[in-house]
Amino acid sequence: MLALGIFKHKEKKQGSVQKNSSIIKWPDHVVNLDKKNFEEFIKKYPLSVIDFWAPWCGPCKAMLPRLRRLSVIYKSKVAFGRLNTQENQDLAKKYKIAGIPHLEFFRYGKKISSSVGLKSVGDIKKDIDGFLKKED
Repeated sequence: MLALGIFKHKEKKQGSVQKNSSIIKWPDHVVNLDKKNFEEFIKKYPLSVIDFWAPWCGPCKAMLPRLRRLSVIYKSKVAFGRLNTQENQDLAKKYKIAGIPHLEFFRYGKKISSSVGLKSVGDIKKDIDGFLKKED
């Protein structure tokens, strides 16, 4: 199920910056990603957080409830996804994932930051808040 949200972004038009509203269909949960939907997902949203994980990784299992909580806090502002590195080794190599859990932050498909290791909700929230302030 998808929730509708409105995100305003800046667009240059004839030398001036104007706010333009775009309707984005925001996911209302943490989306499971794979090679079929990964690129489209990260390019679609003004801010997306991707958790690179593996089923055998204990700290990775602890990250999912934190991401679920954050997806509620940032509903219609941030898209959250998870990519199983064991099943998608080509994407893990492309993004040079050497340790997990590994969070990658993207703005319309462009990597803006990353974080390795289990992080608290508060630590991830600080990162996200900083990225959202830069959008204003």
